[in-house]
Amino acid sequence: MKKILILIVLLILTCTFVVSADFELTGKLKSGKDEYISNEFGFEGELVDFYNYEDVWFKLKNKLDYPDYYYFKLNYYQKYYDQKVTYDNQTIDLSGNYTHNFKEKYRNKIKLIIKDKNYLNDLDKSYTSYSLNYQFRHKLNPMNQYILDFKTQQFYYTLDENNDYKVDTYKIDWQRDVNQNIRINFSYKIKTKEHFFLNSTGDNKYGQSFSIDFKYDL
Repeated sequence: MKKILILIVLLILTCTFVVSADFELTGKLKSGKDEYISNEFGFEGELVDFYNYEDVWFKLKNKLDYPDYYYFKLNYYQKYYDQKVTYDNQTIDLSGNYTHNFKEKYRNKIKLIIKDKNYLNDLDKSYTSYSLNYQFRHKLNPMNQYILDFKTQQFYYTLDENNDYKVDTYKIDWQRDVNQNIRINFSYKIKTKEHFFLNSTGDNKYGQSFSIDFKYDL
């Protein structure tokens, strides 16, 4: 899987450089260490465990006719524990985004994510996931806009396909600027989780929620 993702990235980079010179390359290299310190009586301040991590990502963005654009991003992350070695993992995350605006009122956004997460000492938890997200925004007028958001995710486990499942999310947002100082956002969301096989040990889920957010500039 890792070799395939690397080949895809190299192909994307090659095609982008050939087709267009209007691009932007960004990235980040991060290395660190986190420690768990005991708060248990008699062991206060003692080191319980720690892990070292590396986080590297590169993002290639191609600017089209303003404000349209697309980008590809590659992220590699690894984490190694001193004691809880079953949590040691390496993750490769490849994502792509295409955003298109038209008639100044409408915007389409499509995002695809491929993720490969490998637990080095506990392969039962290792999986590959695919995520597709489509978002449509419509500005009705200077004070009102709504956003439709559809997202589907599929998870495939390395050792046991009975754990495979998908998550679908449907969401609608309505944002209204009451005046220059007050903004209100109404949101309704449905989220489902469904396993692919009937003999799965996991449960299917269904949920819905309604929320109201506001912003008031004092």
